[in-house]
Amino acid sequence: MSETEKVSLRKWDAQADISAENKVASPSSSSGWNEAVEDGTNLSDGAAPVARSPDASAAADGNASLVSHVVDSIVDGVMAGRFAPGQRLIAADLADEYAVSRAPVREALHMLAGEGVVELVANRGARIRRLSVDERIDFLEFTEAICVLGVRLASGKLPNPEYQAQLDIAFCTIEEAWTRRHARDFVDSLYRYHMELNKISGNGFVEFFYRRPYIRFYTTLLADIAPGNHWEQYIYNYRLLHETILLGDANSAEVCFSSHIRWVLRNMRHQQEIE
Repeated sequence: MSETEKVSLRKWDAQADISAENKVASPSSSSGWNEAVEDGTNLSDGAAPVARSPDASAAADGNASLVSHVVDSIVDGVMAGRFAPGQRLIAADLADEYAVSRAPVREALHMLAGEGVVELVANRGARIRRLSVDERIDFLEFTEAICVLGVRLASGKLPNPEYQAQLDIAFCTIEEAWTRRHARDFVDSLYRYHMELNKISGNGFVEFFYRRPYIRFYTTLLADIAPGNHWEQYIYNYRLLHETILLGDANSAEVCFSSHIRWVLRNMRHQQEIE
């Protein structure tokens, strides 16, 4: 997939999500949410659709970019620990923080609700979603399928000096977070390592879907239970995976990664049982 196709796909995706959310979960259908979050201005006034001029189309594209900016900023805030699960999000405050109007903030919150990142509660507004351990286990099982494809495809393109340098830089971030024993930074560095693998893989859909807001958000929430008390084994597994990928051994890299994920899942289920 070319860079032009990727950009078009991202733009289409953002606009499609916004359109779907406006139809299904428009603030106009939940006055309690409107009143709790902002000044009550609806996203849609119910008017019949009309043909848009080039200027209107350009304005819509600009609005989609603002919405994407707010979406990314909120998810980045969760990943950085500025927003915590259960925390309320006020549209007016977010608009001030990100220097945008309230309209793209409202649309971003509805988009994030569709992604499962936030919840819209009548008379309470929006809040960051909480995930149970069962939900996080389900998520990790799901992402294994995406990540293992990226691992296999990227390994098939190595050894390659340019790709090796990119992966070595990403892996240094993992090592640094491991040295500090900072769980959130460690999990974030693992996510970004797989981002690099997905780029190298050459499969645009793998890269695209792994960038989805809900993937980034749910990955961050794994830091509460992984690596837990298994720091040494965790870094050993990833060092082995990294070395195997750099050798270009796609089959061994795939087995290595899948074995690691199954080990993590066993630990998560065991921890759940004793709690």
